Amino acid sequence: MNASGCRKEEEAVGKGVVVVDVGPSARFKFYMVDRPAPSNRLRAAEIALEVSITFERPVHTVWPIFKDFNLWMSRFGYVWDAGVPADNEDDVVYLSNRPGANDVPWEDGARVKYIVRKVVPERLIYFDSLPAPIANKDGVWTGHNVISLYEENKQTKIVIFMEHTWYSETMSIEELRAEAKGELDGGLGFWRDYFIPDLISAVGSNSGTLPSV
Repeated sequence: MNASGCRKEEEAVGKGVVVVDVGPSARFKFYMVDRPAPSNRLRAAEIALEVSITFERPVHTVWPIFKDFNLWMSRFGYVWDAGVPADNEDDVVYLSNRPGANDVPWEDGARVKYIVRKVVPERLIYFDSLPAPIANKDGVWTGHNVISLYEENKQTKIVIFMEHTWYSETMSIEELRAEAKGELDGGLGFWRDYFIPDLISAVGSNSGTLPSV
């Protein structure tokens, strides 16, 4: 009990964090937890993934390349088909998945709608998605993304933080955890094998061979 007589619940967020180096210039930090939901009828599972990448270049040379997400996400199959977040502050953007490009289970014609909340060129991008249905399930998921860039000793450090949460009144917590775990495993794979090496290549650096996670 705290001084006001209310029970203080121990928060799970941030517990069980895993940190993995992805080559000499990138790192993953991630966790998965059950999340307190806004009503007693809802159950929820959350994942958080942070991707950190360092470039041996000043931020003003990295920013124009990094902000064009289509430049380094397209080989995997992701397409920002109505403009990228960095160019659309206070507006909406849409992410599509090119049919047949990968094994991510998107429905035909699906587009994820994101609201771009804030962009500070060479410093910050913040965008999030409205609740979207879980494919073929009775539930929804939401996502929040915060990207920060800063320069230190003529190096650019980019930190990409992504949080996704799956909610449902009828799915079990085990089913929600499975959805979250599948998304986390898939995300680790395409960031490691596609996004990071393609971004590094576009910037003109070479991180060497990327290990498996």
